[in-house]
Amino acid sequence: MKYLRAEGFLLALLLFTTGCVNVQKTSNGALYNLEVLGTPGKAQEVITVSNYGYYLFNCLPIFCGNTIDGHLGNTVWFQNHVTLERTQGVMIREIKDQKPWLTNLQPHSYETCFFSVIPYIGNSLGIVWYKQIDLSAVLVKPYNKEARP
Repeated sequence: MKYLRAEGFLLALLLFTTGCVNVQKTSNGALYNLEVLGTPGKAQEVITVSNYGYYLFNCLPIFCGNTIDGHLGNTVWFQNHVTLERTQGVMIREIKDQKPWLTNLQPHSYETCFFSVIPYIGNSLGIVWYKQIDLSAVLVKPYNKEARP
């Protein structure tokens, strides 16, 4: 029984100290020579930015991923960073040096009071909520920098 408590404590500690912001990009060449309909250019890469957090009663933030520049991967406490605006800010900072055109922006939000981590119970009875925001886009490199779609 002692080991079960220690494992539960370590799992809770791990959940509360890891960052919740994730940025994923396709590898170079994954979209090589694919044309994007409606744009005078070729697909460069796909980027996806995700952030999640936990809330009391679906409104009071407990913790979530930090979206402030220079602090990605950290956890922020008692602040709401799981918003579309903050997720868009992370995406813009990640791609601003490339100066690409964006197409196929796909936002997705999800929230629930159910936990798959807790076996046989699963429901937090509306007390603790999980929220997640995902945003993906295709980056297009134009054939001609003066061309506009």
